[in-house]
Amino acid sequence: MNHNVVAEIGEESQLALRILDYFRRNPQAKDSVEGIAQFWVNADPIEVRRALDKLVDLRLVEKREKASMDLYSMVMGESLPANADLAG
Repeated sequence: MNHNVVAEIGEESQLALRILDYFRRNPQAKDSVEGIAQFWVNADPIEVRRALDKLVDLRLVEKREKASMDLYSMVMGESLPANADLAG
């Protein structure tokens, strides 16, 4: 992942960076908006959905519907540098 993309995301949404940081540390993770909001970042689900939509638009995170629920996961093949300071 391009460091400039990470910087751009950080300017817009610290929450998106926190979500990306979780994926960096747990690349096989997947969860719903509610699960990410409650267990990953302890944030409002509406704000989490907005952050996830941005990450999906940037093709860093993918959204899949499973059993009428959207699940989010890191795009396969996309990796974040281990030394990236995403959480600020």
